[in-house]
Amino acid sequence: MSRLGLSPPATLARSLGSDGVVPEERLGNFSIDGVVPRLAFCPTYRHEIVETVGWAAAEGLAVVPRGGGTQMELGNVPARYDVALDLSRFNGVLDYQPADLTATVEAGITLHELQRHLASGGKTLPLEAPLSSNATIGGILSTGASGPMRAAYGLPRDWLIGISVVGGSGTETKSGGKVVKNVTGYDLGKLYTGSMGTLGIIVEATFKLNPLPQRLQALTAGFPSIALAVEAANSLSGQVYAPQGIQVVDGASWLGLPADLSDVVSEKDEPVPGQAVLVAFVSGRVRAVERRLSEGADFLRMNEASSVRKLDEAGGRKLLGWVTDLGWERDSGHWLVLKLAVPPSMTSQALSVLPRALEGLPEPGTVADPGFGLVRLMWQQGSLDTTVDGHASVIVGAVGRARALARSLGGYVVVERAPLTVKRLTDVWGGEPAGAEIMRRIKENLDPAGILNPGRFSGGI
Repeated sequence: MSRLGLSPPATLARSLGSDGVVPEERLGNFSIDGVVPRLAFCPTYRHEIVETVGWAAAEGLAVVPRGGGTQMELGNVPARYDVALDLSRFNGVLDYQPADLTATVEAGITLHELQRHLASGGKTLPLEAPLSSNATIGGILSTGASGPMRAAYGLPRDWLIGISVVGGSGTETKSGGKVVKNVTGYDLGKLYTGSMGTLGIIVEATFKLNPLPQRLQALTAGFPSIALAVEAANSLSGQVYAPQGIQVVDGASWLGLPADLSDVVSEKDEPVPGQAVLVAFVSGRVRAVERRLSEGADFLRMNEASSVRKLDEAGGRKLLGWVTDLGWERDSGHWLVLKLAVPPSMTSQALSVLPRALEGLPEPGTVADPGFGLVRLMWQQGSLDTTVDGHASVIVGAVGRARALARSLGGYVVVERAPLTVKRLTDVWGGEPAGAEIMRRIKENLDPAGILNPGRFSGGI
């Protein structure tokens, strides 16, 4: 029995095996905001997941699903946390039909491994997610994670055509199908996507696919300010040769570029805080990519850009990974990260008034996705002069002002990462959302005992 006075029934323990029950001394590896689970399981087979959730429901134990652990800091402090359910070993490819452009996988497979498998048949799932070598499909769907090319390819929900989940009573249900032209039943996959595992634990997903592009490359261009870079990005997006993804990275963040990409900017032209770099990603057939790169580079030079450079395939892929991961690595030192989402047409206006809203905080690193209306703001640990505790109220006040600004522009702010002292003082999602009562009724129907990831989603769901 655990020192916390809880142990699984013998039948479940036998089903999971010795490798499926995490030893007590390793439970700290599954902590969330300092809360340590009473038990942790690592199932390998579907029936083990069903049995575990069924037992937890009968005992009234709170279950938190986990994949690669890349986004476990996202969400409010758990209201209850009894059982960690690690699905990283539940990671098979169940069906892959290159000719039909579909694939069905178990939730624990990483995005990197899935893409490697799909590439063998000349296909790809056109998604990016932070830390893709560790990020699992279940986790990506649960959090709605995406990357720099989201404006062109959409979000995970846009590629999902079938899903299987284990609900709060331990019963598995399915929605959608395994063919692209599927119109049967309610599209519950979109309901589960982005719900943080509060409505059901995703165990299987079917996606529609795209042909693997022959090439992926990138352009970089320096600008004297973020405002000018965003203006150029908006103009470039309206051209017939527009890239699939455009990101604007401020000079402070750009200074953290890895050494193996240091040739992207020369020493003479290296950006400084206050300046910005526009990064454009282009994929497709070889000749089409070359033309888009050439015409895009000419366009940027005519729009006040300096240091315009084309990256080769290897450099473009490395840069795509770096931008996607920025602010998510646990050892990056980023201890406060805010995501502001507004209508794309409001991105420039949001950036222009944000400094006033964030008064009292140091200048953050900034990454903007003008085509999708996203702005991520990142502060490094130690960027405040004194302790985090002493500045929690200052941070919460700044977050509140940023949220008021976002609402005035038709958007919202999510606290993606923050010190525990801050998370205890604010709802990281921004409080009661519109339609909160409907959300609660859905939660009560799909998770009647309220055991799935309680308290961590919007409105305390």
